[in-house]
Amino acid sequence: MPTLLLADGPGWKIEVIGKLPDLPPFIPTAPQTSVVFDAGVSVEVFARATGDMRPIASGAPMEPLFFEAVGYDIHFELLDPSAKLELPLGSEARRKRPDTEHHTLNFGNNVGFANITASTDTDRKKLRIEVFSRKADYRTDYVAMRDEVSGMLRNLAMAANARTYGLAAPAKDHNPTLVEWLALIDSHFGDFFKLANAIARNPHSGLVKKSTLVPTERARRVTRQTIGRALRRENGGAVIPSLGVALPRKISESVSSASLDTPENRYYKALVKETYRNIRTLSKADASGDEDANRSAETKFFESIRPRLKAMERKVESILRSPFLGQVADASLARPDSMVLHKHPQYSRFDKLCRLLNGGLSFAGDIVPIGVKETSLLYEYWCFLKIVGLLRARFDLAEQTVVTFRRTKMTMALKKGQESAMRFVHNPSGTDMFLVYNRLFKKLPTIGQAPDNVIQFASASRFYIFDAKYRIQFDKDYVSQYGGPGPTTEDVNTMHRYRDAIAIPHPMKSGAWEKGSVIGAVALFPYPDENAYRTHRFYTSIDQVEIGGLPFLPGATTLMAEKIGAILAKQYPELMVDPTVPDARQST
Repeated sequence: MPTLLLADGPGWKIEVIGKLPDLPPFIPTAPQTSVVFDAGVSVEVFARATGDMRPIASGAPMEPLFFEAVGYDIHFELLDPSAKLELPLGSEARRKRPDTEHHTLNFGNNVGFANITASTDTDRKKLRIEVFSRKADYRTDYVAMRDEVSGMLRNLAMAANARTYGLAAPAKDHNPTLVEWLALIDSHFGDFFKLANAIARNPHSGLVKKSTLVPTERARRVTRQTIGRALRRENGGAVIPSLGVALPRKISESVSSASLDTPENRYYKALVKETYRNIRTLSKADASGDEDANRSAETKFFESIRPRLKAMERKVESILRSPFLGQVADASLARPDSMVLHKHPQYSRFDKLCRLLNGGLSFAGDIVPIGVKETSLLYEYWCFLKIVGLLRARFDLAEQTVVTFRRTKMTMALKKGQESAMRFVHNPSGTDMFLVYNRLFKKLPTIGQAPDNVIQFASASRFYIFDAKYRIQFDKDYVSQYGGPGPTTEDVNTMHRYRDAIAIPHPMKSGAWEKGSVIGAVALFPYPDENAYRTHRFYTSIDQVEIGGLPFLPGATTLMAEKIGAILAKQYPELMVDPTVPDARQST
């Protein structure tokens, strides 16, 4: 295996060795990425054309070298005994000696950016690499999938996953998940603590007027209105001869005093306490609650951030111990309408920062690092949402809620099974159709089956399965046998299994099962050349036996639209659907 990257820094050296995988013909290898590193570091990278190492400047364009699902060996040489190496999660230490270390790293189904950091007692340097997809064009199809999924729900594509990360920008949603909030506070905690500490040392105060009864002869701050009211009452005090009236023994005196219990300080206290609660929740977590996530990777992720969170926790606790907060009442996070939050230098900046932290993130920018769901799961989500769009082109959605989501404190996910069943209705015929994401057929005589997308027809016993498989096969033997890149033979066999294994209980006979419920099963896979695929063996097999594969990507939806039209024409001839006409409305 070739050496892919050499980095030389003050007190250390890094060597990354790995395989350059075979890529499908539609994946470009032209220069489209870079390695970004700090000053004082020299880097050499592998050149595919010559097979040699060449020096490169930070940010200079280069060919992709790092890919998902590829194992890498990382050798770290300690020229300074204090040198330390920090790698993305997913790495494993194989050997550690006083002067050298050997680690392995596999990014799994994660693409995006990853950081390698080397430090000594006196310095710290970071290298940022980019991990590419091996199955879809990373710059076009992958970005389109991520953005379309995010377009349905802004934070649906985000995850508690630290093997790689994407770049996002602050949004104005005001309903972030804790994963988004963590990415924001991680980037801005220094400013948060600095401003909160400045306010705690010199809090804004307001004047509060209080009325107290004092002996009349000692009163110094009495208004004309108070004197007038006092003289109109029966008083038992000394009589003023010239006026013929008696003074009261005591009179109400108005006294103004400074108070820290102001609306602005109550709002400040609520924001600091909410920040503290979020940090505590994250520091105690070991999983996001998303059942689709890689549990092992998430556990390591939360373990890795815990030391940083504990340090934040201690600093926020020091703010909460500020003496002045003992004089401030607890309040909600409702923002008061106050000029102090607009004009005061510390309060206004603190307010803007907290609104940024509580606004969430959007992939419409490239400022804040945020974990993205594994590409295979992102592909499943995208396929489901796109099929929704294709069905909506021919049916009306009976319920207005397009997709049902499952929200945990940490992240968002699509709900599975009957909870995400979407009922479409054809007007004016009133014909129903259901689309179910991740339906589980568990009450089977053998083993439960869980295809990704099930189109269930109105009879409630007829299904067509589209299973999203983020896999493609393109080796020479496969291409020569089947006629080009396509779904893996294993996935096509899985479609056969679905048709044979999935059955439903007989409505009348106890213990009996009705077979033949699945009228067809197709594997969806990432491939952009639909015209070339029309002659593929696993495309023509769909017409013959309703088993095969279909390419499905943001730029390749025609064959899928035609197939849905053909299914509807066969199952619902009364709808007069023309299967040869692609749908005009293909967006979700």
